[in-house]
Amino acid sequence: MKATLLIKLLSETSKPEMIKLLLKALFTNKEIKELENRIKIFQLLLKGKKQREISEILNVGIATVTRGASALENEDIFKVNSEIIQMLKTNKIDLND
Repeated sequence: MKATLLIKLLSETSKPEMIKLLLKALFTNKEIKELENRIKIFQLLLKGKKQREISEILNVGIATVTRGASALENEDIFKVNSEIIQMLKTNKIDLND
């Protein structure tokens, strides 16, 4: 993945409001909702929820959950014990946001 400029912008922006404005400018509301659902799928999978249950909780198709499960299995970020994984596992991201 080559998203050097986006990564640089996000990593150098420490104010949540600025990040929110940047994401709003870059993505449609639908795209942001899909990104949020993907994060919630990761969180629920890491908590041991079943795919069908996640589909019902988030009101998304089972194929959406399956794609999230596949990413969880295959992407490098989930193969290391990172800060991001800990945030997902310890409820530092609220499912109701």
